[in-house]
Amino acid sequence: MDFSTLSLYVATPEQTEVSRRRTGVTPWGNGMTLDEYLQRDLGLEKSECGRDGKYITWVLAPRSDPGTLDFLCSCETFRRSGLVARTSPDFLSSEQEKQSEAAVEEVVCYGIASVFTPPENRGKGYAHLTMSLLHWVLAGEAAFSALWSDVGDFYETCNPDSTDRSRRSGWIVRGTRTTKWYPRSKLDTGTDRESEYKGQAGSWIWLSEEQVNEATIHDAERMHTDLPLHWSHSEGRTKILFTFLPSRGVEAFQRERLKHFWEKERINRWGVALFGESSRDSKKLDTIEAFATWTLELRPPAPRTLVVTRLHAPHSGHFAEIMQRIWQYSIDHDIKAVEIWNCPPHLRDAGYREARRWFEPLGGEENEDFERKEHLPAFKWYGRGGSESQLAEGEVEWAYNEKCVTALNAFH
Repeated sequence: MDFSTLSLYVATPEQTEVSRRRTGVTPWGNGMTLDEYLQRDLGLEKSECGRDGKYITWVLAPRSDPGTLDFLCSCETFRRSGLVARTSPDFLSSEQEKQSEAAVEEVVCYGIASVFTPPENRGKGYAHLTMSLLHWVLAGEAAFSALWSDVGDFYETCNPDSTDRSRRSGWIVRGTRTTKWYPRSKLDTGTDRESEYKGQAGSWIWLSEEQVNEATIHDAERMHTDLPLHWSHSEGRTKILFTFLPSRGVEAFQRERLKHFWEKERINRWGVALFGESSRDSKKLDTIEAFATWTLELRPPAPRTLVVTRLHAPHSGHFAEIMQRIWQYSIDHDIKAVEIWNCPPHLRDAGYREARRWFEPLGGEENEDFERKEHLPAFKWYGRGGSESQLAEGEVEWAYNEKCVTALNAFH
C-alpha cells in the first residue's frame, strides 16, 4: 500500500477493542483468558495512570477510511510527567556551564507500549511507519518519550523522517544494566532470618500498596531537589538530564498490569522504608530516609521474580538493609529471583558485598550485573538542546532509569 495514503489516528472505541483482542491472543496474554486480558486493559484505562485520556491507542489506517477495523498496525501511549535538568540560559559558554547550577523544569513526556502488526501485514514497513509518524504526534507537547524494546535497536531507525532508515534518530537504547540475585536458602554462620542488620539507626516498616502510592508523591518532590545534584555530579559532557516521575500512578502501573497473577495470593507488602530516628514514632511518609518498592512477576512458566521498581538509598548501608528485608520477603513469598535495573553506581561495591550475605549473584561472587537482551530502555528527546550529535556523545542522559516507568513493548 502507498505510504502517502496512510496516516496515524487516535483509535475509536471499536478499534481499541480490536487492537486489544489482537494482542490478547499473543504471548502477551499468556496466563490470562482473552476476557481477563481485556478486563485488565479496561482497568488500566480507569486507573490513575490511564484515566483522563492519558492512555491512548493509535492505529495506522488509510486516509480514505480512518475508522476501519482492518487497520495495519497499532500502538499505545501513556501521557506522563517528568523532570528535566539542564544549564540555563542556552547562551552560556562552556566554562560558565561548568560553574552554573541546573535549572529544573517539570515537563510532559510519554511511555509507549504494545506496538503490534497483524501477521498478514508484517514485513511491509507498517510498524516502522507507525512509529516514525508517532514522533510528530508526541513532539508537539512532549520533551521526550520512551519505550522498552524486545526487538533490539529496531526503534532507533524509526526517525521523524520516515523515508531515511540510515539515520538513527529515533528511540536510542540507554541503560540495559541489570543486577540479578537468587535468595540463599541457607545463610552463612552468624546470619539468620530473624537478625536485624544494625548499620543504621531508625525504624524500618513494610509498605502497603496505599503507602507506596503516597511515598511516590514525596519521592517525586524529592527528585526536584535531587536531580540537579545528579546533574552537577554527572560527567562533564552531560548538559541535559531527564527522568519520568514515579507519582500519579506510574509506579503503581507495574502492579496493576500484573494484578491477575498476584491478587489470588493476598499479598499486601509492596515496599520497605526507613524512618529516621527523629520521626520513627510519627511514621510520616515525607520523612523516609531510604526505601525500595517492587512488583512481582509471577506469570508461569518463568521463575517467580521480584523486580525493584524504585530504589532510594543514600549509601550502601541503607542498600544492605533493604536487601536483607527483600531476602526476608523472598523467603516468605517463595521468590526465586530478584532484579534491579541500573542500580546506582555508589551502591554497587560495598552494597553488593553486603547483599551477598543473603543472595547468590547471577554471575557468581564477582559479577552481579549483566546487560539485558529484552525490555531495552530507549528514549527520543524532543526538547531544546538535544541534537543527534549530543545524543551520540551522551550529552542527554536518562536519570532514575528503573523498572517503575516501564511499559511493556514488543514488535510482531
